[in-house]
Amino acid sequence: MKTLRYLTVLLSIAVIMMLQACGDGDSDTAGALTISQPTLTDNKDGSFFVSVTVTYAPPAGKTAQGVEVTTIATDAFGNFQADTHTYTSGSNSVIYSFFVLQRVGTSTSLSIVSNIGDMRSAVSAVIPAITPMGAPAVQFKTTDAPGTVLTSAITGGVIPYSLVSVSTTDLSVTLIGTTLNVTNTTTGVNTANATITVSDAFGSLLSVPVGYFK
Repeated sequence: MKTLRYLTVLLSIAVIMMLQACGDGDSDTAGALTISQPTLTDNKDGSFFVSVTVTYAPPAGKTAQGVEVTTIATDAFGNFQADTHTYTSGSNSVIYSFFVLQRVGTSTSLSIVSNIGDMRSAVSAVIPAITPMGAPAVQFKTTDAPGTVLTSAITGGVIPYSLVSVSTTDLSVTLIGTTLNVTNTTTGVNTANATITVSDAFGSLLSVPVGYFK
């Protein structure tokens, strides 16, 4: 009799362990969790949207309804964005879109991790760097008559650009799109130097040197 009870207990424990290993069909730790490769959208303003689709495949005969998935996006600097979604009847996928700022001269890595119970799926993305602003120096010659206009094309940064300042009243400067138009309003043989300062939409500053004569 004792032997029969002992065997019954062992059998019960074995059945419980098997059920735990297989997972209850209603449990959010059963099934499969996948996350798509990120889609990067350039907002053209120094930022990107990074989108992924997180899909939960429930066990056979079960639905995704009521199952919660938590997705966290973390960049290389420790900044993170988190969201929890509850799947509804008839839908087992959710699209996440994360807003990520670019950095000047340095790309930004982004890790995206989704969890349902003990299940985990992860992908990564790299946000390209903003190219630093640049523009050729402007150099007038002694033979350039007053009113001569020279140009300098600005590159990099985030458009639109803005003219911040001109360090002398000897020059007349306008900024049209990406082009600086510089006019020397004086004449002479004495060398002089000036600086034109331009900013971009991201707040970066660029100093363009100008050599002229007065």
